[in-house]
Amino acid sequence: MAMFPETASPTTTFVVAVLVATAAQMLAHRMRFPPILLWLLAGMALGPFGLHALHVESMEAALHTLIELGLAIILFEGGLSLNLKELRANGWVVGRLIVFGPLITIAIGAITAHMIADIDWPVALLFGALISVGGPTVILPIIRQMRLGRNISHVLTAEAMLIDVVGAILAIVFLQVALTPGISNLLIAEEIFYKIIAGTLIGLMGGFLLAKLLSSNWSKDVEIRTILTLSSAWGIFLLADSISSQAGLLAVLMMGATLQRMEVHDIQRLKHFKGSLSMLLISVLFVLLAANMNLAVLIEHLYSGLLIFAILACYARPLSVLFATAGSHLSLNESMYLAGMAPRGVVAAGITSLFALILKESGNAQGDTLMALVYIIIIVSVLGYSLLARPLKNLLAINGGDDRSVLIIGGGQIGAEVGRALGEDREVRFLDLNSEVISSLKNSGYDAVCGNALDPLFWEIIHAEEIGCVLVMTGSSDHNLLIARLAHDNFHTPEIYVAMQDDDFKKHARLIHQLQTRRLFAKPYNFTYWNDQAHRKRLVYESRFVEEDSLLIDQRMHDVRIPHGVQPVAIVREGLTIIPDDDVQFKAGDEIKILMRPDRMPGDQPLILPPAEMKKSI
Repeated sequence: MAMFPETASPTTTFVVAVLVATAAQMLAHRMRFPPILLWLLAGMALGPFGLHALHVESMEAALHTLIELGLAIILFEGGLSLNLKELRANGWVVGRLIVFGPLITIAIGAITAHMIADIDWPVALLFGALISVGGPTVILPIIRQMRLGRNISHVLTAEAMLIDVVGAILAIVFLQVALTPGISNLLIAEEIFYKIIAGTLIGLMGGFLLAKLLSSNWSKDVEIRTILTLSSAWGIFLLADSISSQAGLLAVLMMGATLQRMEVHDIQRLKHFKGSLSMLLISVLFVLLAANMNLAVLIEHLYSGLLIFAILACYARPLSVLFATAGSHLSLNESMYLAGMAPRGVVAAGITSLFALILKESGNAQGDTLMALVYIIIIVSVLGYSLLARPLKNLLAINGGDDRSVLIIGGGQIGAEVGRALGEDREVRFLDLNSEVISSLKNSGYDAVCGNALDPLFWEIIHAEEIGCVLVMTGSSDHNLLIARLAHDNFHTPEIYVAMQDDDFKKHARLIHQLQTRRLFAKPYNFTYWNDQAHRKRLVYESRFVEEDSLLIDQRMHDVRIPHGVQPVAIVREGLTIIPDDDVQFKAGDEIKILMRPDRMPGDQPLILPPAEMKKSI
């Protein structure tokens, strides 16, 4: 019996799905849990086989189109966000993972599905291909929350995005096998070859042409640029798909990856739009696809699905990682962690639902069984790997991120100078709204992004999950603390330094303690003054050393006196840079790097003085 039959229209169903998906995502964010599980549970509970408050059958005709267009945008956004620099560094491991992984998963998955669930061989092979597809929507939150090492993070991210396409292509090949029994091995090889060639060439061409269009005078308006990017992605998807079925998935991924390599103005804004649209499509698709799942069939095959998942997790994944990491630069513990992480996500669910409908239409009765088994694998993998991620990290002693890496936010010209001072022994990245400063830093070879630090998307673009400490240096203490909360809550940054204006340090003392942040520079920071002096080129670098008999030894920076016109930017101790904050204690031999106004400081005046009750200084 359907609940709320008056809502059984495609429009109402879609809007309800959007509302449910949004509420589930907010709840998941609050619980710090991947939202995919809540999307699935909500869809199943509200769908035709649950409470039937979500009348997904009313939009069955549009479901094919929605899945295809949704997958196209999701994969395009994945290619646009793919870190190609790190992919090159870990390309050998990723390449072997996306070759050996699907082959081993298909072999073991097909054999177990045939033997345990009594599925015919053609559909069993299709099942193996579908569960070889990864889950970037699941693995990315895990990477961010767990703060995994850089190598593991990039291998998992690149594998999840690239294996989606490989698995999808193999799945469409095995769908043809299931629909046309007796197809020859030669035809299968030709199908794979044509799809890879068509998808790659069309994607490269589409990315190149789109970059040229976005750089032309025809698309200066922000709205036009956004619409042009969206329509081009769908157009390339359709073109590649019309040449070779499902080659469109590879084409949009290659298009996104090509576009990010081109010098496109304001590409961050495009990434922002695509990221938001991708997340909306992912969430709504999951709710609708889960609502379309027959719960009776799901329960019937629950034991088989759990057993197949256990075999895949214990045998298929470790074997794939063993072949992929043999002889690589990854440590044994890092390889073991990779072997323990293989969640499935929205692409697997979307393609499975699409193919299950195609099998039903062709008269194959095993479409529901196929869909039930894949969804069981998705649900258990999301739940299991999410719960396993932290204990496994602790057990294998996986280091999270790079403790010496620094992200400087909103410092303008002074932030650039601080970064250069710290960059002698650290990797330094920049996130700032000052396009002139960012452009200069990029030309100097730094990793710099122009964007709003209160938008988490820009943190993802700069790969903040790899950062060991964040320096927040905008002109507003309140603004700085909001950014510090984002770093603390969303990206779990170990060290956060915040520049504070006059008197704001005491006013916000409780929040500073709650966020476990430190006051940068150990003194009030006047953003406008220092950036104005830097812009007028009135500042010079000075270095002072703490002598063996200095009264500054063992004194905290909070307690010493730093005159106006003197700005310590870094302390060098035994060859390592230290970020100046209230709790830093001076040691003999320390080199204090300082920015200063030379005309404001008489030649005989010390640059840093000990506490007032002491006399000697440096």
